[in-house]
Amino acid sequence: MPVHCTFSLNNQDTSDLYCSGYGTVKAFSGAGRGRDNPDATAMPDVGPLPRGTYYIVDRQSGGMMGWLYDWAGEHGIGTTDRSKWFMLWNPSGGDTTNINGIKRGSFRLHPRGPLGLSHGCVTVLYPPDFESLARYIRARPPELPVPGAAFRAYGTLEVW
Repeated sequence: MPVHCTFSLNNQDTSDLYCSGYGTVKAFSGAGRGRDNPDATAMPDVGPLPRGTYYIVDRQSGGMMGWLYDWAGEHGIGTTDRSKWFMLWNPSGGDTTNINGIKRGSFRLHPRGPLGLSHGCVTVLYPPDFESLARYIRARPPELPVPGAAFRAYGTLEVW
């Protein structure tokens, strides 16, 4: 059975990320004045991910510097191991979203790293909590069809 998670943009430092069958972990999305601020979703690199439903899928590696970021993460240099992250796939826009004419994207579910950054990703506050949640999510194969995509999801994340 696919996992169903919820996350609230509550204007606080952290919010509860709840996943069915697992429970709750503390997380946040966005930075500075945009952190968990539902009025800041159109602010690139500051605002949280926009409200809506996202599919939880394995993160894909790529881009011109993707190999370098992946290598650095695997070796604990400035970030966490990105191979353990999840991609949050928007059913209407894929890996990008348009908010009031502003393009946002590359939203992920990942643990807080050494720099404590979130550019709109859902960032789990405590890395051991992320590790436990990731094991729970990946305990079953991704079986949920993703509209318009060839891959399948572990479940969904509803942001409200």
